[in-house]
Formats: sequence, structure tokens, C-alpha cells
Amino acid sequence: MFRHSLDLEKIEAKLRDTQRQFERINMLLTMRRESMPDSIIEHMMEGYAYVDRLLNDGTDILKLGEFHHLLELNHIVLCGSSAKSRAEFRHHIERTESHFYDRHNGDIGGLVDWYQRHTGKGVRKRAAGIYVRALSRPQLFIEGNHRTGALVMSYILGREGKPPFVLTPENAEAYFNPSSLVRDAHKYSIDELIKIPKLTRYFARFLKETEDESLVVKTAELEKT
Repeated sequence: MFRHSLDLEKIEAKLRDTQRQFERINMLLTMRRESMPDSIIEHMMEGYAYVDRLLNDGTDILKLGEFHHLLELNHIVLCGSSAKSRAEFRHHIERTESHFYDRHNGDIGGLVDWYQRHTGKGVRKRAAGIYVRALSRPQLFIEGNHRTGALVMSYILGREGKPPFVLTPENAEAYFNPSSLVRDAHKYSIDELIKIPKLTRYFARFLKETEDESLVVKTAELEKT
């Protein structure tokens, strides 16, 4: 399996650039987004660092017994990893875990079942499919599905040597506007046959078109292969 490391400094630089231009970006969106305070950048960077560790450890977070890593990514993007913050968000974390495992709410089992049935598809199609299914109703998490979904896509892509997805001024409009359509889709309805597959194809193309190899660090181990 191809393993690599994320260039966390370059990822943060991209996110900071997006933060600086976010007011302009927001004017282009069909549904206005909240601002990007420093806390969001800091938590996302903790999330990318966590993804990087998962990739280098060879951890399969979509395998039975490893789903807690998905929950951890959501906890990180919402409240970071400090003990103080986790204590403050304790009740929300407990509610999120209950929602995540509930078959009629988050339904992690259904998400993983979809992924296993599509293992023969290209990695971008699988990453896009997981993102769309996590974000569409009922959503995988109570809050933070966009940000957590971006990290999970980055993890899936990284498992096969592809660069992570990172929000930039150049790709923000093409990412946010279709994501609003995804959020209105329902997995267990006619959307499952028409809307969701169409959005999955869109995001698979989007990932290919916005791929940035500079966000990956080639390690000595990889250079020998």
C-alpha cells in the first residue's frame, strides 16, 4: 500500500489564504457560510495531523473496530483535542457518539457497507461517495460534517497515494455550492437513485481537477520504492 506524509505547513498556508479571502468567497456562494476564525484553522490542522498519523500507521478507519477514529476526527474539528475543551463539550461528544452509531441517524454501518460494496471503484469515486453520503440526510454527525468529510476524503485519497483535499480560494465556490445540494439530499429516498450518484460523480471529478501534489511530502521510504 502506498503511504505518504502530508505537508502540514503547505496545507496551513492554503487554509490561511482561504481565511484571508473568505469574505470575497462568501459573496460567490449560493448559501452564505460562517466566517473562518483562527479556531477553525487550528482545529482543521489538528485534523490533518491526525489523518497524517493514521496514514503513516496504516490504520483502516473504515474497518470494524476502528470507527472511533471517524468520531475522533469530528471531535477534533469541533472542539480540538485539549482536555479542557473536551470537558466543556462532553455532553455534545456523548450525543454525537450516540447519533453516529444509531442506525436511523448517523448510521455508520450503512456508510461502511456502501464503501465495501464499491471497493472496485476508483479512489476518487470512493472518497467522493463517502463525503456525499456523510453529508446527505441523515447526516453522519450532528455538526461539522463538511469539515470532517474533507478530512475523511483526504484520508481515503492518501491511502492510495493521492494528495489531500484542502479548501483554497480557487476551489471554494466549486466545493461549497454543490455541498449545499448534497445537504438537501436524502439517502433513503428517490435521491439514492438519481441525485446522490450525480453528486458523487461531480465530486469525484472535482477531486481530480483540484488535486495538488505539492501538499504531499515524499519520504525516504517512498523514494526507495
